[in-house]
Amino acid sequence: MNKTLLLILCDFLLLNLLALTRWDKNELPPAPPSAAQPVSAREDVVAALRLTLEEEKANREKLAQDLATTRDESRSRATVLDQARARTTELSERLTKAEQESLRLAQQAGIETERSRAALEAARAEALALRQAEEKLKKEGEALRSQLTAATVTARTSEERARQVEITLRNAEEEKKKLLEQNQSLSQGVNRLAEKSGEITQEIREFRPIAPNSLYADYLNRRATLSIMTERTSAQGSGPRRRESKSILLTDGTRTAALISLEQTPFTLGDAGGSWKSLTGSLTLPPPADFPQPVPTLHSLRQGDPRLLLLSLSSSEAKSSGTAPYRLATDPFRFPKSLLISPRGEGYGECAFRLSPDLPGYLEMDSRFLNRLQGEYAPSSGDLVLTLGGEFLGLMINDSYCARVTSLETATPLPLDSKGAQQSVGTALSTLQRAAAKLDSRLR
Repeated sequence: MNKTLLLILCDFLLLNLLALTRWDKNELPPAPPSAAQPVSAREDVVAALRLTLEEEKANREKLAQDLATTRDESRSRATVLDQARARTTELSERLTKAEQESLRLAQQAGIETERSRAALEAARAEALALRQAEEKLKKEGEALRSQLTAATVTARTSEERARQVEITLRNAEEEKKKLLEQNQSLSQGVNRLAEKSGEITQEIREFRPIAPNSLYADYLNRRATLSIMTERTSAQGSGPRRRESKSILLTDGTRTAALISLEQTPFTLGDAGGSWKSLTGSLTLPPPADFPQPVPTLHSLRQGDPRLLLLSLSSSEAKSSGTAPYRLATDPFRFPKSLLISPRGEGYGECAFRLSPDLPGYLEMDSRFLNRLQGEYAPSSGDLVLTLGGEFLGLMINDSYCARVTSLETATPLPLDSKGAQQSVGTALSTLQRAAAKLDSRLR
């Protein structure tokens, strides 16, 4: 048992004993004289108890001091213990962090080790490849030395051969110059001969008439279709009118246009100054561009009969046609006869013509009644007139005269739109009517 606990128990028992002891004096009856010895004994016990009590009191004070000292030591120890616990906790946390850092460093060291190992292996592989490449280069160097030795010998031999070849080439060059001079003179003669031959061939072609059957068949494949629809108000007494006519494509080398006469349209000179509710038009080119295209405007000829109209085409529209347009005749009097073709292709035939000095720009066609009786093709208004060389000459304006077309320059516009329907076309027809009225009576 602990000494301190034992002292505390003793103090407790002593205090209980003192508390239970009665210290007051009891009046006892006088004892007989023979009883003196017991009183002395009681006093001795009391004295002993007092002495013991004093000793216990001193011990108690000492124990109290020891207890205070022990308490101070306990407090100090508790403080030291708390500090030790705090230090232990701090050290534990540091230890945990140190362990984590050690683990991280170990992992990082492992990764670095793996990287170092991989880099080392790559370096070893690269060193091995370099050694192999070095050995290969040594072998190639030895082979190149052998080849260089052989090439040196070959070069010396080639130099000797080159000298001989150079001498041979000089001789050949001199011979070549002589042959070139001869060839140039021969080629010049051949070129002159070819030019003359081409000129002769072209001249023969130009002066050789093409068979009318071929010209007619070619025309059937090169026709275009022009469709114009007009509509007037009910007050003017006329409803929608549509006129579809065959046209022909012409070119003067720079411009391309479709030609049609006024009588092949829904318009007449009698419509001068009139108005329409609507005007629309479309042109269908020869195959492969076999689809209708809108017609924005018609124009009269700047140089020619006012009753002939043109529809100008752009270069892209002209290229979309699968056939070439007819060229305007540059020498219309090369052949004594021309070929007449009805606009719808219903008939064709040759016909002689002559100039009329008093009617420039027109040709008088041979339309004698005797020719009709003999079954020859009779000219009629609207017929196309071609030279026997396949060029375009003009258009018949009546049964006797052909209006020549020498230029595709345009003049008065006839717009086929709402503006043209209201006023422009009527005004343009008035202009054409005045121009037609000035023509010779034989041309009306």
